[in-house]
Amino acid sequence: MLTGDTAAFEFRAVERLTGFAGFLRNNGFAAGGGDAVEVLRTAERVGILDESVLRWSLQALLCGRSEEWRRFDELFDTWFLAHDGWRPVARHSVRDQAGVRPAGGGPARDAPARDEAARASYAASDREALASTDFRAITARSQMLALEALMRRFARRLKHVRLRREVRARLGRRLDLPGTIRRSVASGGTPLKLSWRRERRVRPRLVLLIDVSRSMAPYSFFHLRLARALSAELTDIRSFIFHTHLTEVSDALAESDPLRAQQRLQVIAHGWAGGTRIGASLTQFNREYAPRCVHARTAVIIVSDGYDTGEPQRLAAALTTLRRRARRIVWLNPLCSQADFTPASAGMQAALPHLDLLASGADLASVAATLPRILEALR
Repeated sequence: MLTGDTAAFEFRAVERLTGFAGFLRNNGFAAGGGDAVEVLRTAERVGILDESVLRWSLQALLCGRSEEWRRFDELFDTWFLAHDGWRPVARHSVRDQAGVRPAGGGPARDAPARDEAARASYAASDREALASTDFRAITARSQMLALEALMRRFARRLKHVRLRREVRARLGRRLDLPGTIRRSVASGGTPLKLSWRRERRVRPRLVLLIDVSRSMAPYSFFHLRLARALSAELTDIRSFIFHTHLTEVSDALAESDPLRAQQRLQVIAHGWAGGTRIGASLTQFNREYAPRCVHARTAVIIVSDGYDTGEPQRLAAALTTLRRRARRIVWLNPLCSQADFTPASAGMQAALPHLDLLASGADLASVAATLPRILEALR
């Protein structure tokens, strides 16, 4: 049961969080009324005790233009961290944003703007460098947190991807000629009743199969983090891990508390960082899960280095079966980023004839360049 002080604190926290989107809107941001709810949901997922994580998460959520990214830190500090309460920040005028110096201004007044632009440029460069850094080289906690923020931002962009599919409807903008002809049979061939088609936006389905064997240990941790970020934004996604056998982790990754998500993964991932039987794991997937979760608008994404201790023929047979159901089969191999890489392993040789795409999964930049192409291919 909440005490009076605890309830009052929670009320103030909620009030502060919900007011932030409106504060940004009053200062020229393109934040809408619904963003206040998203701010609360984000704070529930990442918590409010770590200021840097909350800052990065809200920046990824609410900033869509470079100007907003440059101004976000100042407005965040003003709203949440100012000791003297709320302080209004003057909007930037169109003349200011265009770099026009006000009357009476001089070089000294332009210096802060130049410094701010330089800081924003350095920050953007840092983000690009981090996104292109091989997952194996990311060890510092600050880098991991920053990379998670980039993952959430990327997942949010993917959220807006839709597929167009025509469906039958009583009313619409396009005439359904075959349907009209069928309906005219009852009236002797006279089209008294017309059939129409309309467009409906539907989401593609992504199925992630992530190799967590010993050879993939430097990469599987980050791909699971990426899967969790995607699960928070995309409604039609299923996630699995495999080594010697396959296990679904969709519910664990959807857990709002990161610690609880990690604990659930540790419980269900028996045999993590052991050997690899890709063919056997895909055979299990085809038998237990594919009939329910793979259909004509599904992209199956396998994340693995291709080192299979099982029979190559079994892997080829499993991919052949999966090929009949899925729209696309994509293989992300972190080793592809290495200059001397060739898909010479028995597992990759068995898989290649059945793949639509073989790409690198060694860093976030390569994944971010691949996933939109996959979604476009599902049209």
